[in-house]
Amino acid sequence: MTQAEWLQSIGYGIATVVAGFSIWSYFYSQKKQRELDMVKFSIELHRRLFDDEDLKEILNLIDGTILEQASLEEFKMGSKKRKFITFFEEMSLLVRAKFISEDFALYMFGYYAMQAKDNKHFMNDDMSDERVDFGIFFDFAESYRAKESTLNPSKILITHPSLITKLKNRLNPFGN
Repeated sequence: MTQAEWLQSIGYGIATVVAGFSIWSYFYSQKKQRELDMVKFSIELHRRLFDDEDLKEILNLIDGTILEQASLEEFKMGSKKRKFITFFEEMSLLVRAKFISEDFALYMFGYYAMQAKDNKHFMNDDMSDERVDFGIFFDFAESYRAKESTLNPSKILITHPSLITKLKNRLNPFGN
């Protein structure tokens, strides 16, 4: 090979390395962006529960004194309680769709669902305890009760483990 051919081959090699690094860098940044988006999403869910005035009022009453909890039975609380239940049903649906991990949803929100489900003032006559009406909510609260002693905060992932595997396979086509 002539000197020009050697230089051309070296140039192709350098271009290949740069292209490979660029592709790897793109997929790596996409993976990191996805992780950041999931963290932002989880923070938004948490803020939604605590910043929404209706939901915050229900939370405060559930954790309040017996006298304060009694105000959960007032007629005006019906729509707020349904809004509260809907929040947890949305969590459960996100888990079922494998968008977020069950452990994450239960760790962050399960306690409040269980507290509401077990509160006689929350689940009074105006709230149906029929599984037909609020079955997803009951499932979420019962899942927390079943797993609360085994939830390990240091091992909780925001995204569902199968989604992480799919993302790794999609974002890392080279298998590294």
